[in-house]
Amino acid sequence: QLYKSLKGRRYLIVMDDVWNTEAWNDVRRCFPNDNNGSRVMVTSRILKVARFICPLNAPHVMRFLTVDESWKLLQEKLCGLDSRLCCDDEM
Repeated sequence: QLYKSLKGRRYLIVMDDVWNTEAWNDVRRCFPNDNNGSRVMVTSRILKVARFICPLNAPHVMRFLTVDESWKLLQEKLCGLDSRLCCDDEM
């Protein structure tokens, strides 16, 4: 059904946090390659999975956030850029 609805159309599919190669094998046939600029972007924490999915391109490896960076990101998402809206001592 998905293959039929995508066939002949241009699409962007984002698959976040793929954990194993079997998951990719289960869905990759659903995405037609009509050479029209369509893309499937996949993220994975597992380097082996990323290399399996796209063996010709080196994966972009990102580092984990530090505790301080994670805390700052959470505050920005909860309170916006105005950190006065959050009370640091209570969080």
